[in-house]
Amino acid sequence: MKFGIGTYSFGGIASFLGLGPTLLEKFQTIKSLGFDTVELLAVDLARNSVEDIKKWLDETGLEVTSVHAEPTEEVVRKMAALGGKAVIWPSTPMGSAAEAIEVAHILDDMAEMAAPYGIKIGYHNHSSEFFFDEGKCLLEHLLDNSTKCFAQLDCGWAQNGGMYPPYFIRKYRDRIVSIHVKENNHVSGPGARPASRHGEGPQRPPMPDIASMTLEQKQQLLKDMEARFAAMKRPVLQGKMGEPDSNMDWKEIKKALDEQSFEAFWIVEREDFYGDNHDQCLADDSAWLHANIQ
Repeated sequence: MKFGIGTYSFGGIASFLGLGPTLLEKFQTIKSLGFDTVELLAVDLARNSVEDIKKWLDETGLEVTSVHAEPTEEVVRKMAALGGKAVIWPSTPMGSAAEAIEVAHILDDMAEMAAPYGIKIGYHNHSSEFFFDEGKCLLEHLLDNSTKCFAQLDCGWAQNGGMYPPYFIRKYRDRIVSIHVKENNHVSGPGARPASRHGEGPQRPPMPDIASMTLEQKQQLLKDMEARFAAMKRPVLQGKMGEPDSNMDWKEIKKALDEQSFEAFWIVEREDFYGDNHDQCLADDSAWLHANIQ
């Protein structure tokens, strides 16, 4: 069984902004830590040519599974050229059942566009998608009203939002293209009603066009975002895999995924690290998965 990791795990928001190590340096580190596959970010495709990425994948022996990006035809075309399997929409605002249904229809249109390229379209959740409205959580409304899109179930955020991942995987059997392997030791719930898509209620600040930002602007944005996250004073959620304080049942998650007619790919994503050595945390994740999930 193969296990992957997202380039996001090597810098978090800094990686999202295209700061920090080069993509080749990330690939080299990913391979050295024992991973088999990689999930890219939109900025990785924007800043590097398909030819270069192919060369670096060959040099390191990695395979690309997917990319976290809004599913445009340009992104889909690049993923197909790289031998990838899916384009995953990282998130989009939806604050009600009606808005989740609207997103479902948008995703179906994206999936129709991507089908000729052999690429699946997926949606990645955080905790807020498990907010209940009209009797179901938002992610259920989305999947129940889409016939063509898939879910990339971020298991750590699902558990944090109050949803037991094996239950959700079984409910939506054959709709889970991928999971994010995210450790979790705390259930916070989905929080207040999420931001609306249409200017009603709380609003999420718009993300700037990263491609048009200068280095100084990116560095200032990173500083601002890190200060905002620090002010939230959220608990550290991601301890060591397999530790007693974990509330994740990865073996049961594997059993649930095995009931699908196809194999979902596993992608480690870390936002919290234990100790001072981030790479060691990731190496530990890889070693635990290879030893315990067959």
